[in-house]
Amino acid sequence: MQRMIFQVKHLHLLRQRSSRGKRPHEPRATVLSALLVLALCFTASAQVNTGSTGSDGALDFSAISYTTNVVIDMSDHPTGIYNYTYVNIPANVTVTFVPNANNSPVTWLVQNAVSINGTVNVSGQSGNGTQGGQGGPGGWSGGNGGGVVATSGQGPGGGVGYNNADGASGSYGTAATPTNDGNPAGGSTYGNTFLIPLLGGSGGGGSVSCGGGGGGGAILVATSATFILNGSLGANGGFGQNRPRFAGGGSGGAIRLVASEITGTGAVGAVGGPGSGTSGNGRVRFDTYQNSFSGSISGVFSQGSQFVIIPTAGQLPQLAVTSVAGIPVSGTPTGVLSTPDALISAQQSNPIPIVVCCANIPLNTEITVSVKPANGATVSATGYNTAGTQTSSTATISILVPRGGGLIYATAATSN
Repeated sequence: MQRMIFQVKHLHLLRQRSSRGKRPHEPRATVLSALLVLALCFTASAQVNTGSTGSDGALDFSAISYTTNVVIDMSDHPTGIYNYTYVNIPANVTVTFVPNANNSPVTWLVQNAVSINGTVNVSGQSGNGTQGGQGGPGGWSGGNGGGVVATSGQGPGGGVGYNNADGASGSYGTAATPTNDGNPAGGSTYGNTFLIPLLGGSGGGGSVSCGGGGGGGAILVATSATFILNGSLGANGGFGQNRPRFAGGGSGGAIRLVASEITGTGAVGAVGGPGSGTSGNGRVRFDTYQNSFSGSISGVFSQGSQFVIIPTAGQLPQLAVTSVAGIPVSGTPTGVLSTPDALISAQQSNPIPIVVCCANIPLNTEITVSVKPANGATVSATGYNTAGTQTSSTATISILVPRGGGLIYATAATSN
């Protein structure tokens, strides 16, 4: 029996105060798509089919003869998916990224060999003064520091922001430890060993005057040939600022490599950034017929031969929060501070009903709804999708919603 974890869209929630106005909620979050992991049989002579069209040509920086940082702006690839003929990153080149508007993970589909002797980096940024660090592509940002309200880090494992105390670090593959002051970290572990879906790391919480580190980003590199890594591939969390109080570090992100063979002596890293307490490590996955890699791997590592790279849409388990307190919610939450996705009156009595629509999930599966305030610990409640069919069902779950703004999301766990 394989335990599967499904996760869905984050929904921004703002609950009005009757006389004190609105509390700010967390800024933009990205979509977590649920999907089913398929185990495939293979033979020793089989070849990985990445499906790359080669439309982006070759990613080859061998003509660069000096040390340089190449920045790939992902704005012209809204899905984050690149189709290369081959990839060659020489030792003197470092490749970094500017996330697109959807904050998509980086996905390189490659027809021929991938050779990385330089550096490919999707790590989160460190906090900058009171500003939380931006997450790497597919990762979440750190919380802001402030004299009145320090915000929590974004993401399902985001660290709690604390006023007049150290902020908590983010979690992912492993859980963050309590802050230097002994306060709870707040964020829990998430994701799965297959890295399907491909999720980045979560941000660290802000402190009284310091911003938390951004979560490490997420990258998938899939080649139909050999993946050679003698350089480094990093998806580390950003540092939490530490003057005068420590903010939380961002958790490590995710790195998945899919190839007929993975070899080399380089380094793969998805570790949490320094901050208050210890931030969680990210996840690293090798899917290959032959693993002859002898370099270093940092993070929660798993290995197998699961060659589903981008699963077919429309046949995957999905969850979506469709109404809060009877108020319909858009299928594409904006996550914008000035336009909350759900606005609940202060007169609304607790607990508040949350309707979750499920697709391709067995009936009577346990569904968990979580509300993560901008300040404080996450509140969760469970229920079951008892109405409908496996193709389309609903669950109505009542939960005590704190006042103020934050994130609301749903998860489901089942056995297959």
